[in-house]
Amino acid sequence: MREGTKTALLETGRVDEGFVNGAVAAAEEAPPSDRIRAGLEALIAMAETDPAAARSALHRLRADHFRLAQVEAWLGGDPDRATFALGAAIRLAATELSAEEPDLTAIKPDLLRWLEGEW
Repeated sequence: MREGTKTALLETGRVDEGFVNGAVAAAEEAPPSDRIRAGLEALIAMAETDPAAARSALHRLRADHFRLAQVEAWLGGDPDRATFALGAAIRLAATELSAEEPDLTAIKPDLLRWLEGEW
């Protein structure tokens, strides 16, 4: 999720800046093979501290086709598969965040399976 590689994910007022910045920083610090996992783990840690804000950020992201396309490009691979995988991961996360006591860590293996293209 680095600037200059079609992965800058926000403009002022778009996706929740704190969530995105934390995920970008974690991904940039990780080795290339672990970037998706590192970014996801950072997002999970932040989302579980404020599930309502995370749900809101996902809702805004879902409606922002330009930003979705950027994330899909960052995921790489076949564009149709990336679109489907990102949609599935967003749906899983949104469903879990709607639970009375959300536990994104419990669904992390499923999220990684989608985001890393292992399906």
